[in-house]
Amino acid sequence: MYNPIDINNEEYYLKPMNCPFHFIIYNSEMRSYRDLPIRMAEFGTVYRYELSGTLHGLTRVRGFTQDDAHIICTPEQVENEVAFALKFSLYILRSFGLTEFKPYVSTKPKNKSIGSDEQ
Repeated sequence: MYNPIDINNEEYYLKPMNCPFHFIIYNSEMRSYRDLPIRMAEFGTVYRYELSGTLHGLTRVRGFTQDDAHIICTPEQVENEVAFALKFSLYILRSFGLTEFKPYVSTKPKNKSIGSDEQ
């Protein structure tokens, strides 16, 4: 059992993000490279409590639900999996009638990532 954190006479417990659970599921049995790609997704609820003044207005939320997904694949499958994920995202957006949006793709930040530049 974790010890609670006391903030303003309210008890809070730390909860890891959902990421570890996808890898626990993956590691729950022996797998072959022939099983790849494996795609896992879920809607996970996240709770947070920012200190006063950190955020303001509608951006200050205590809890929200986010979609969380992981793809476990071989290096040779990465390009197709990224293309599939982008096509799927566009399909979902358009299914809800959203036609005007501006996508952003995160790139590898310096000194805060794993893997080589070639990867």
